[in-house]
Amino acid sequence: MSAAPTQREGGAVDEARPSIGGRRLGRFMMQVLWPAFLMAIVAEGLFFSMIDPHELVIVGLHLADSREAAYTVGFFLFWLLFACSSGITYLLSHGMEEPPSPPRGDGG
Repeated sequence: MSAAPTQREGGAVDEARPSIGGRRLGRFMMQVLWPAFLMAIVAEGLFFSMIDPHELVIVGLHLADSREAAYTVGFFLFWLLFACSSGITYLLSHGMEEPPSPPRGDGG
């Protein structure tokens, strides 16, 4: 549900504000996915600086034949892990309800 343009004192017209859902998605991406991305970079750097990707064996299968493929799979697994962690933290701190609308000044 998007807001329609409103007219302020002096004839100025406010542009339509994005819907609450759009702001919530942007807030979610900034507060969950971005920190998870940064931590995945750090975790992958630390993990693969200590472990050679050719030595990894998962359920009897080699993770990947090439190191680049192992780095890619590892990065996305770390990103998923940290996104889940950040998402749980986001939900616990913000709850599931819609955020309150910003207060409007009455100009007087």
